[in-house]
Amino acid sequence: MHAVDTELRCLLQQLTLGSAVKPVNLLEEREAFLYPRLTRRVKSPVFRYNNSPSQWADFEPVLSLDSVDAPEEVVEIYREKQRELDITRNMFAAVGSDGFTQFAIEIFGAPTAEDARQSRKILGKLSDVTPPEQNCSAKEFAKLLETRLRELGISMDIRPISSMATKVWVDSVSRAIYLNKNSLFAHQEVRRLLVHEIDVHATRIHNGSCLPWGIFSMGTAGYREAEEGLAVHFERQSGHLYPFQEKIYAGRCLAVYLSLSSGFVEVFEELLIYFDEKTAYTIVERIKRGLTDTSRPGALTKEFHYFTGPAKVRSYLHEGGNLLVLLAGKIAFKHARIIAKLVQEGLVNTSKWVFPLEMNDDRKSAPAEGYSE
Repeated sequence: MHAVDTELRCLLQQLTLGSAVKPVNLLEEREAFLYPRLTRRVKSPVFRYNNSPSQWADFEPVLSLDSVDAPEEVVEIYREKQRELDITRNMFAAVGSDGFTQFAIEIFGAPTAEDARQSRKILGKLSDVTPPEQNCSAKEFAKLLETRLRELGISMDIRPISSMATKVWVDSVSRAIYLNKNSLFAHQEVRRLLVHEIDVHATRIHNGSCLPWGIFSMGTAGYREAEEGLAVHFERQSGHLYPFQEKIYAGRCLAVYLSLSSGFVEVFEELLIYFDEKTAYTIVERIKRGLTDTSRPGALTKEFHYFTGPAKVRSYLHEGGNLLVLLAGKIAFKHARIIAKLVQEGLVNTSKWVFPLEMNDDRKSAPAEGYSE
């Protein structure tokens, strides 16, 4: 590993979003909101965090870019990442303050009014859809994850843990899959997650690690929309995106859009048109992380990518983009052409690349231009 990649790994380990924006009183506020003593709910959650601005005062996310032995296009990708890391540091320092949202928008972007309109359209169609029954244990799911990794030829540890905001998380920095051992999974959810987490997230990490530069397995700047867009694209193409999950994705997008101008209660009340109380709360809680007084406008905006990302994938393919190249690492859409150029110049060994098991006709239909083996 190059020295700059060691530095990048260290910085990413310190700039872990989940730990920085996880409220320490999450369960307490959830209970108070969902099961109030009064019959009328009027108070938005007030979150507290271990994260404090002072701990980031002297933190400098600097990469030794002069030491990078790579083509200029790759060096520029490292420069972009350093700029993103600097904004991320500022966002972490702003947790709990009014400035948090603007930094989140700089990193992740924000949904448009048209995105909100489309999400409402989907929610209207699926308003009566309810969640499937969950009866698969985390232990059973772990075995299926192991099998999927083995079938693809990917080496990655599965680490069960007791406390995690999500059910499963594929970490590109540690190259491990963290599994909430207390979670239950619906059978439809299991099939979807195998595609989402292994066929896309783990595959992109593996393929990126086949490149000479570690940034392509750890994540280039702005990679997330392509990452989640591909994951949901393959969920749909493989037939494993079931209606309730599609409804969740639309709900997250709408919640982000509304949260930028409204407080927790207002967003929650609108989501109740489409969801039960517990699901609506979970969605808004996820978007309002990073704020202290959630009655104020603001959001951790990244959740809308699950809804808008698949359309970006379709546009990428329509414009002649190569799906196989997009799977070559944890890259943003704009970086695919650089990967294709590196392949054509013989700087990348593609012989160890793997691709999703359930690509259907995507492999055949993806344009071959810019891709060679």
